[in-house]
Parts: sequence; C-alpha cells; structure tokens
Amino acid sequence: MSYLILQDYKKLIQSDNLSQIIGADYSLVTQMQLAAQAEVVSYLRQKYLTSEEFTDTAIYDYQETYYGKNRVYLDATAFSTTSTYTLNTLTLYLGNVYINTIPVTVAGAWIPARWQLLGAQYDIFYVSLPNPEWDYYKTYQVGDQVWYADNTYTCVVANLSVKPNEHPEFWGSGTSYLVYGSELLVVGGYFIKADNRNQQMVNMMIDVTLFHLHSRIAPRNIPDLRVKRYDDVIAWLKNCSKGTDITADLPLIQPKSGQRIRYGSRLVKQNNNY
Repeated sequence: MSYLILQDYKKLIQSDNLSQIIGADYSLVTQMQLAAQAEVVSYLRQKYLTSEEFTDTAIYDYQETYYGKNRVYLDATAFSTTSTYTLNTLTLYLGNVYINTIPVTVAGAWIPARWQLLGAQYDIFYVSLPNPEWDYYKTYQVGDQVWYADNTYTCVVANLSVKPNEHPEFWGSGTSYLVYGSELLVVGGYFIKADNRNQQMVNMMIDVTLFHLHSRIAPRNIPDLRVKRYDDVIAWLKNCSKGTDITADLPLIQPKSGQRIRYGSRLVKQNNNY
C-alpha cells in the first residue's frame, strides 16, 4: 500500500512509457514512491502534519474495518466464466467493480441479477467523520462533540487546546469510531466517493517518483521535462518550509510555535503567547 496508486500516473505519463521506463517491473514504482515520499516529507515535516496527508490508498476490502478519513479504491480480478464465486466476492466486469449478492456455485456467463455495482475501477472513496475534527485553537463548551485519533469525544468541561485523548477530565473516555467495509454498499452512508488527498501533492509525488525512475536508467540523460518538473517541486517545497511566500494546503502542526501557558484550573484556558 502507498499514498499513490498506479492509476495516478496516467495524469502525467502514458502507461506504455511508464512500463518502458521500469522494464515492466512495477515493484520499482513502489520502491521509488517510498523514496519520493521520504524526500517530500523531509521538507514539510517541521511545519505540517505530514502523517495526516501521506496515508495509504488501499484496495477496498468488504471484510476490512476502516477508520475516519481512511481511503480506498476499487479494483478486482476480472470476471471469469470458468470460476465460481462465494458471497460478497468482488469482480471486475466491463470496467466496473461488482460484489456478488448471490453465490455463484456453477460457473457460467455473467448474470446481472447476482451482482451489485460498487463503482468504476479505480474509483476512490474515503470514510467520513461523525463530528468535526478537534481544533487546537477552538474553545469548546460542554456538550460539544469532536473526532480525534479515531475516537469521538464529548466535552464535559469547557476548555481550549486540551487534547481529548490526553485529558478525560475534560473530554471523557471517548468512543471508538470505526466503519465496516460493508458500509460501502450503503448509498449515502459512511463512505464518500471522492479523493481526500491534496491533488497538488499527488502531482508532485508523481513528478518526484518519475524523476527518480528515470535516474536509475541514465542519471546523466534524464528528459528535460522530468528535470524541470522535479526542480519546480523542490523549489516549491523549500518555499513551503520557509513559510514566507507559500503555504501548502495541508494540516498544520498545532501549535505553530512556542508554548501555551497552562494553569491547574478547570476554567477555560487563555491563549497566552509571548
């Protein structure tokens, strides 16, 4: 699993060209993606919560358990007229991914009544949140509900900047928030059909990965386009790390800098920065 999937590359390179670069060894793409991610994160980790953006994009699994903001995409083995299928098996048919609602005990032709459409191959979904995410800079009143670290919390004592998972005296013990893979079959349920990745970051990750894939072939003969796009990415990342001219649309580390003065009182804390 990784942040990018192979389908992402089609935005910036033709499939045949990519296959030629890697010699049809797609394991190289996975390796270079990890290297590219480490490189990109090294520029951003001092200012941004990179762990929240660079999460896995996993193949959807009906049997799996998912948590808030988890991201999946649809893919499956192509339907075969010589195979049988147990209940809730996924298959690919004419570019769409289906799940069977009636077991196929005898191999044969495609029978639409036995299958439920999930979506097109490579469609991306993510798990919605039950409540707004906890915000370091927001003052919470009794009864306010938030989502934080895979749990939902209800405020029991008004507070500011108190992490829910560290202070049950302010937030209670919390309740685990998870979603079963079967919920994807429910229209308007917990899964949202959308890509929750930063699309600018997706493109940058592709550019960095492609640059390194070309580098392994001929380090001194990398196409000018790949060199320029890589240089542009690095320049942008450097500007983001400085934070003077460019701010990435990524979750920021909270607090930005310094320490907040915390007193032993159970009253709402004041924002005291100097």
